[in-house]
Amino acid sequence: MKRRAGIFIDGANFYFIQKDILHTRIDLVKLVNYFRIEFDIYNTFFYLAYREGDEKQENFIKLLAFSGITVIKKPIKQLKDGSYKGDLDVDITIDALLTKDNYHTAVLCTGDGDFERLAWTLRHFGKEVICLSAREATAVELVNACDRYIDLKDLLPLVRLEERE
Repeated sequence: MKRRAGIFIDGANFYFIQKDILHTRIDLVKLVNYFRIEFDIYNTFFYLAYREGDEKQENFIKLLAFSGITVIKKPIKQLKDGSYKGDLDVDITIDALLTKDNYHTAVLCTGDGDFERLAWTLRHFGKEVICLSAREATAVELVNACDRYIDLKDLLPLVRLEERE
């Protein structure tokens, strides 16, 4: 019998890894199916800060939802200095901890070092923690806190999004 996994995707971190490091897009359904080889997937959560009224993002959200991926979204807020903020780190942490009894392994799709404490806490509860990211965008503290690290570059042949013509 396969172990159960929960997949937690930091949408902003994942987007910038694809754009700035991999220079290609990842097919999230293929990514989930990659983990299905080893695990029964309890759920896949995708955390997204979005711009209200952005039709492209709304279509992306629908695509994820119809693919069986749970989308947790929060509108982007403009700060007084003119910058934008749409942080979902706390949401990811709370969901990973609240659902910990539903999986044996947590797959954290982020390189953000802020998740170091979450990884240590999940391991304290007996969970295996896998970090999935790109080496150039991953905090060494997070890698150290996890049981395993998988570099997205190594998975590209299996999970690259095939562009339609």
